[in-house]
Amino acid sequence: MIRVFLFILAIAPTLATMAQPDSGPHSPGHITLHTPTAIDSLERVTRGKEDISGYRIQIYLGSSSEARSVRGKFLALGTGLTCNMVQNIPNFAVRVGDFRTELEAHKYLAQVKSHYPSAFVVQDKINPPRLSLPGP
Repeated sequence: MIRVFLFILAIAPTLATMAQPDSGPHSPGHITLHTPTAIDSLERVTRGKEDISGYRIQIYLGSSSEARSVRGKFLALGTGLTCNMVQNIPNFAVRVGDFRTELEAHKYLAQVKSHYPSAFVVQDKINPPRLSLPGP
């Protein structure tokens, strides 16, 4: 019995070192990502933030089929603004733009009202602004 105990005691350090995975930068399964500094800083700023409060311009509120039609017609205008359908039970709203401030939304309101006279500015959750990265 003592021999078995001494044998286990003798090989225990060897088994312990074999069980430890190599955690160096060149070990199997290690991945290194190289990202532009603009993306790194944006990730740090937006970490943990899923929604951004902002403003959009609502151009329609009604049935889902008509909302899809209004959305398609707005996109065909080619304004460059985003266009979203939002369910506002039992109706659907079509909202355009992703504006950080109410002033910015009102700046575009006149342009949108030329096609949709009943349009108005609403507070909403918006998509984060797109990054423009320098070309190669």
